[in-house]
Amino acid sequence: MEPIVLNIKDQGKYLSFLQFIRQLDFVEVERPAKKRSVTEKYNFFASAGLWEGKDINAKTLRTKAWNRQK
Repeated sequence: MEPIVLNIKDQGKYLSFLQFIRQLDFVEVERPAKKRSVTEKYNFFASAGLWEGKDINAKTLRTKAWNRQK
């Protein structure tokens, strides 16, 4: 299956085009995934285990973050 993206310029013709394209038996119409809204709160606990298995600690992070060249 080869995906393509179509941008419909005329909003009034969008529904007509969508009805037409859905009648074609060789075309499958999928709605794009919604983008995450900026107003959604970040779930801190979803990041649990992010550093698991990595050889890093708070001291190493601080050293790298504050090690600035003058």
